[in-house]
Amino acid sequence: MKLIAFKVENYRSINDSGWVEIDDFSCIVGKNESGKTSLLQALWKFNPFKENRYSLDRDWPRGRRKEKNEEATVCTCRFSFSESERAMLSSLDESCKDITEVSIRKEYSGKTWYTFSPTHPPNQPELSRVVDVLGENLLPVSETASPHFNDSYSEALSSFIEQVRENGGSEYAVQKLPEFKGTIAAFRSPEAALQAADDLIIAELQKRVDVSIADLKVDPVRRAIDAVSEWLPTFIYMDDYRVFNGRAQLDQVKARFDAGKAQDADETIVMIMEQSGLDLEDEVEKGDQEDREQRMLDMNDASRTLTDEIADRWSQKRYEVMFQADGQHFVTFVKDDGATALVPLEERSKGFQWFFSFDMTFMCETNGQFDNAIILLDEPGLHLHASAQRDLLTRMYAYAECNQLLYSTHLPFMIDSTRLENIHICEESIAGSIVHRNWQNADKDARFTLQAALGLSWSQSLFVGQYNLVVEGVTDFWYLSAVSSIFVNANEDGIHDSIVITPAGGASKVAYVGTILLGQELDVCVLLDSDPAGDAAYEQLVHQWILDDKFALKLGEVLGVTSNIAIEDLFDPDYILEFASQAYSSELKGERIVLSKDDARPIVDKIETKLQEKGVEKFNKGRMAKLILRDLSAKSIEELGEVARANFGLVFSAVNSIHSSWVQDGDRDEENGG
Repeated sequence: MKLIAFKVENYRSINDSGWVEIDDFSCIVGKNESGKTSLLQALWKFNPFKENRYSLDRDWPRGRRKEKNEEATVCTCRFSFSESERAMLSSLDESCKDITEVSIRKEYSGKTWYTFSPTHPPNQPELSRVVDVLGENLLPVSETASPHFNDSYSEALSSFIEQVRENGGSEYAVQKLPEFKGTIAAFRSPEAALQAADDLIIAELQKRVDVSIADLKVDPVRRAIDAVSEWLPTFIYMDDYRVFNGRAQLDQVKARFDAGKAQDADETIVMIMEQSGLDLEDEVEKGDQEDREQRMLDMNDASRTLTDEIADRWSQKRYEVMFQADGQHFVTFVKDDGATALVPLEERSKGFQWFFSFDMTFMCETNGQFDNAIILLDEPGLHLHASAQRDLLTRMYAYAECNQLLYSTHLPFMIDSTRLENIHICEESIAGSIVHRNWQNADKDARFTLQAALGLSWSQSLFVGQYNLVVEGVTDFWYLSAVSSIFVNANEDGIHDSIVITPAGGASKVAYVGTILLGQELDVCVLLDSDPAGDAAYEQLVHQWILDDKFALKLGEVLGVTSNIAIEDLFDPDYILEFASQAYSSELKGERIVLSKDDARPIVDKIETKLQEKGVEKFNKGRMAKLILRDLSAKSIEELGEVARANFGLVFSAVNSIHSSWVQDGDRDEENGG
């Protein structure tokens, strides 16, 4: 099961967070006290490793006392099913075969409510299933039964099944099956010699009646719920302040547990011991014994057990654990792989202690499987310096390989600028804490985190000015810059020299880059391919990110065509094919790429398909683009060709027209004292 969205309601600072759609790796950005912790903790309590119920008294939002209600919803989660899970659901009942998702709503009382989609199983088995159950369970199963019994019983069973058909199915069957059970003995053969064999099959069939009753009492929706509840991932929560204590007096730890007064440090030391195969009670007893040699062997074996368990899971930070015990005094040492010095756990860096404690928690709460978990990290990396925060992000991706990970932060270096589409904003509002993706309307603290993250990430590649053209990728930047230079050298209008072209790293990133530049009060327009990805980015910009549509250019509209086109389609097709063939000459063995004229897709998509037919797994546009750039650098405008000259001229004209409007608006502002 994969969590695809969740919503928190009626929890501390959150009245209604709104739906939060997540992927395998997602981030919540917001200032302190914005509600990030409440959001993660409410989600964690949905299905924690150890029961941790919602508390109506402690968790209900302040100021709404009159509305307090045990039946109020706290958290709703939507999950999608894998292909194997869908197959298992389908095998439960015919009505479950089309299920793809489930929404699970949890109340303060602890009750959960399941809604399957796109179809919801009925509360009673369908008639076909009832008939199948009766047929499979109640047909004679022994060839030793007398012909008289088989004939009489079969006729009676057929009649009973027909009555079930006529009277509505499972409810009637469950009600009448005990009566049918009582009639089975009457079908015994009248011949004394055959009655013993009949008695055996009668006893067996009467047991099968009971099985059928129990089977039919479990309705399809209950079957589905029971299956799904077994598949629910474990929710693991960890904030930045939990560190493990590796040193303890074991007899004192046991005494506090026995008295019901165990401390957090006691919990952690026992967790370390349990994951190493050590038992607290046994070790307390051994601490008072004379056999020190066996104790040393036990400690060595436990050390190796835990070290091997962790080493097999994580390659980013390999380390060795070593336990030593002297009487009741127990110490955990940890050293990096290949190092010689033993260092007590408490003396390692806070960053290392964080990694170690999370590894232990993760191992414990997934029963050593390290998968099928939803990991919730609240402000990880607060104590780490910038480069270590980057390392932490890498480690977190490793955690997410077989799990889902959602973390909160307000640190720029904890933002992955390559996954901007998975970033959510958490902020306070009059209605309580809310979560959204609208950077333009986010509070200044959240915007600062994002702007700082993007500025730091792109400090070597992002150049901005007052007037900015954001394009999808670096090839767009190359082609537009190169052809604009050709136009300028011929005393024709290329892109105005005050406009800075910025590649966003993909259509999905254009909206984010554009919004950040707008947040700096810069003038921004964008140029998008006319394809599904470009259309999606356009929708984000114009409808969600509040950019006027006159500043969002689509290549197809600029050229006046309705087909899907990308930047390469501004050139003559034969020109692009020539360099695509050159770039892959070794793979094509000198053969030239030939495309069908009936294919309406952008030329690069058609080239990729043709290369795949020739055994090239993936088309790298960069190989072709570098050859084209080298050629363009030596071209005159006449050599550019009529097609490219006309198409690029239209694009340059559209961009420059927007630039003129910016300049005019700026002049008017100056005249008005702005």
